[in-house]
Amino acid sequence: MKWRVTADAKVVEAVVAAFRDSAECSRQRLSAISQRDWVRSYHWLDASGMALYFLNHLETHAIEDAIPAATFNRLQQNFAENRVRSSAMFAEFASINRAFHAAGVDYANLKGFTLTPESCPHPSLRRQIDFDFLVDGSQLELCRKILAESGYVRTAATNTTWEFKAGATELGSMKDFYKYTPQRSVELHFAASATNALAPSRDERLNRLTLQSWDGLTFPALSSSEQLVGQALHLLAHLCSACNRPAWILEYKSHTSFHHNDQDFWESVKERSRMHRHAPIAIGLASLLAARLFGGKSPDELDAWTLDCLPAPVRLWAEHYGPRTVLADFPGTKLYLFLLQELERGDDAQPSQAQKRSRLLPLHRAPRIVYAGPDDNLWKWLRREVYQARFVLFRLRFHVVEGIRYLIEAARWKRQLSTLADAAERRPHLVASNLPQARD
Repeated sequence: MKWRVTADAKVVEAVVAAFRDSAECSRQRLSAISQRDWVRSYHWLDASGMALYFLNHLETHAIEDAIPAATFNRLQQNFAENRVRSSAMFAEFASINRAFHAAGVDYANLKGFTLTPESCPHPSLRRQIDFDFLVDGSQLELCRKILAESGYVRTAATNTTWEFKAGATELGSMKDFYKYTPQRSVELHFAASATNALAPSRDERLNRLTLQSWDGLTFPALSSSEQLVGQALHLLAHLCSACNRPAWILEYKSHTSFHHNDQDFWESVKERSRMHRHAPIAIGLASLLAARLFGGKSPDELDAWTLDCLPAPVRLWAEHYGPRTVLADFPGTKLYLFLLQELERGDDAQPSQAQKRSRLLPLHRAPRIVYAGPDDNLWKWLRREVYQARFVLFRLRFHVVEGIRYLIEAARWKRQLSTLADAAERRPHLVASNLPQARD
């Protein structure tokens, strides 16, 4: 496992700008990049989720010749492999859906294949990692039994999510990034009881599902408006962590563009957002970053209660650190902590100093990345432990290096907040001084 693979800044800027610039402008910018710089940036293209969307954009606008032939051929090979992967994953997706339906599970599919066509033209343009389901909390054990029959084992659990893995005895390799591999993952999402946070409950979204169809399969999903709210909240959760992908923001932008002139849709989005305290901030942040990175503008009726109402410190973070955070090389930065702190200011329960220190340098045990298999031997056990040790060192280096960078940047952030507060204090006086003065 390698540390940071630094992408060339010109490549990152040109790939993102291609989605907002004219074809001719993109051609000029892309043509100026050398093959060597493209090779340096392959890891970012893959990890960011942008590689296949970028290929599709090049072909749609007939500017394939703007990049080196070797890079274009690599993108085409990636797409060919991912198309096979997507087809195999859809077969697994269909199998789980049929099993849940046959067992009478009350469920909905989340993300993944449900994002087509509003957010993603075709599933093969996304490298899907896992399957997400919203289920009735009372049926978790039934779901576990169904998944166990397909080889899934529960590997993690919180009060709102159970995670299952299958075929995870081998660590994936970047050379197989777009290929279908035995590693599979399922996440079951459910609500927590209002009276007991540890008691699974039924999510009220299960009361208003829609049916989607793809490749001959009909499956339950959230309504399109609830999907958009979910995308924004998903983005906010990742903006409050080190893990970000610009492709998620591009998909959000595609969804808003798909319904741009649909007034009823935006009314539904506003209604569904009432159930989530941070939904207006999540949508406003997503819209701001989508416009900044990929151009265009979200609908005025959406901006009126989201983007235009963003708290000043949150907007300041988005303008100063948002693109830098989203476009950062793997494994990311800790600049998200500034945003997280601003969001927590309005919470009743403030994090303790110990919790704040833990975010900079967590002392708890690192999660497992590979698991024992039924046919494990001494060699496989040793190799698995070596992988885990490398991951622990990788994780430790990230927290130390990015923690130091965060502490250096913290002084600058405090000055920016202070300047913002001073400007807010002066603004009423400036407004008053510009009012017409009464005459005697």
